[in-house]
Amino acid sequence: MGFGRIATRRLTQVRLELMPQRGARRWLVRSVLILGALAAGAGAGVVGRDSAMAALQPPPAVDAASAQIEPLRQEIDQARLALRLATARSQELERQVDALNQRLRESTEELTFFRKAREGRH
Repeated sequence: MGFGRIATRRLTQVRLELMPQRGARRWLVRSVLILGALAAGAGAGVVGRDSAMAALQPPPAVDAASAQIEPLRQEIDQARLALRLATARSQELERQVDALNQRLRESTEELTFFRKAREGRH
């Protein structure tokens, strides 16, 4: 039975592996690759953001053009206001002309009445 004890001791000293060690290496390699890809993506994002921000900023020539356009816009606004004022004045003049025409008609009718009245006496 001494042989049984030796066999038992040897069996208990044997390393039992449920998973091969190269799986742990694969996990480590995959983790490093994922971290590397994330770092590369972040770096590309920073570079891309800088180029996108540069693309969003208007070129200096646009500022010069807008500086030339601003006085023209002010002139257009002044012209629109002048047009509105002229339209309002023309409407007022038309109203006054209509009132004068009405008074002329009334005066003409009155004159005709007086002429007929004078001719009726004679």
